[in-house]
Amino acid sequence: MIMYPMDVGGVLTRVLEAGDEAGTPMILVHGLTSRADRWRSNIDMLAAAGYHVFAPDLPGHGFADKGKENHSVPAYRDFILNFLDAIGVDRAVLIGTSLGGHIVGAVTCRRPERAVATVMIGSLGLHPVSAERVERIRHGFADMRPEAVRARLLTVFSDPGFVTDALVREDLLINTSPGASESLAQFTAYMATRFNGDLVADGLAALGKQAKLLLVWGEEDQSVPVELGRAAHARLPHARMVTFARTSHTPYMERADLFNRVVLAFLGGTLASFAAPGVTCQ
Repeated sequence: MIMYPMDVGGVLTRVLEAGDEAGTPMILVHGLTSRADRWRSNIDMLAAAGYHVFAPDLPGHGFADKGKENHSVPAYRDFILNFLDAIGVDRAVLIGTSLGGHIVGAVTCRRPERAVATVMIGSLGLHPVSAERVERIRHGFADMRPEAVRARLLTVFSDPGFVTDALVREDLLINTSPGASESLAQFTAYMATRFNGDLVADGLAALGKQAKLLLVWGEEDQSVPVELGRAAHARLPHARMVTFARTSHTPYMERADLFNRVVLAFLGGTLASFAAPGVTCQ
């Protein structure tokens, strides 16, 4: 795996990349206040399976430019489309988690011909968010004390062992770096006003089988409960859904090996015969 800076439509970002350039491109999109290196347990294994894997930092996140961009799902959608252009890729497998799932869903709805397949993990964007929840998010992210950062991280993992002192410190330093608070404030203001107008469930339903779609959820997800995933699956009968027992909002981290195998089975057309303890495929 290599890492380098890249200009994407005037936004300086960081990219992690691995795999043979002849492989099918795959783009991994992180969630809110997260960053590209959260995929480090997935990138090399997916690349070893023959994919050319890229994970960029979204604007306002990680090592990307912060503070001055338009922070909204349409803006992030266009950033990913610009990223595809910047790396010279017409079509790619799109995988996103949480807000990243919403973003790859939005890319698929806007430009379905550019999505080989779409994987949405514990995804936002399939159901409206209430004003009360937006206010909780806004107040929560306004508190960047180490103990508050640790408490937030503990809600996205079922296994508290993933929340190390190093992870807490890294999250704190990145999310208090210059421009980070302004970027987050812009996005939470967008959530309070326009977010529910940019949902993707209807668009994905309209695409039907044209969109090769996988929903992935942790059974113990506290951020986007699995019941919301199941409700979305009922609206998207052409999609497949996989759930992970004893797993919260980050199955790609908590169950990295299993998650990678599930994704490869889905892409390879063998998910119907996939079986592993704690994994339910529908």
